[in-house]
Amino acid sequence: MSVHSVRPLARLRRPAAVVAALAAVLLAAAPAAQARSGSGEGGDGGWQPYRNTPKDYPAGALCPFHLHIGIVTDEEETRTAASYPDGSPSKVLFRGPLVLRYTNVDSGRSVDRDQSGRATLYYLPDGSRLWLVPRSSHISARIFAGNPYHAPGDFVFSGGVTLLIHPDGQPQVLEQHQVENLCETLT
Repeated sequence: MSVHSVRPLARLRRPAAVVAALAAVLLAAAPAAQARSGSGEGGDGGWQPYRNTPKDYPAGALCPFHLHIGIVTDEEETRTAASYPDGSPSKVLFRGPLVLRYTNVDSGRSVDRDQSGRATLYYLPDGSRLWLVPRSSHISARIFAGNPYHAPGDFVFSGGVTLLIHPDGQPQVLEQHQVENLCETLT
C-alpha cells in the first residue's frame, strides 16, 4: 500500500486517546454504513485491481535529491466494504503484493521495498481519512514540507501503523511500530 502526501509523527503525545476517539466515531457511523455495504468483509466478491504509477519528486520536495519511485510488483486489489447513504465509500479494503523501487536519481543508488499486505481506509464524516494497517503489512507515506506533524521524507512503515489524514490533506501518524526514512537510506 502506498499513501501519497502523508507526513508521519514519530510519537504522538496521547496516541491511545486519539485512537480511542477515532474508534468511537467509526463505531457510531458503522451500523448505518455497514447496512449499505452489500458484500461485507467476507468472501472475495467485489475486489478490483488497484494500480500505482511511477512517480518523480525533484530535489527538496521529499528528499534532498531527485527521487524516482518505480513499480517492481503491483497486484493490489481494493474493495468498498461500506458506504454512506449517498453512496460514497466509508470503508475501503486494500490487499495484495506491492514492491516499489526507490532511486536517488542524483547518485543512481536504489533500494526495493516490499509494501505488500492489507489495509483498511475509512473516510470519516468530517472529510478526514483514517488508514489502519495491521502488524503483518507495510505502507509508505510521502511527507511534504509544511506539514505540522513531521519533517519531509518518504517513509515505509512496518509492523502496524495508524495514519490520520486531516481534511486539509495534512497527514499525522497516530501509531507506528517500525519506520524507515528512505531519504536517509538513499543518501
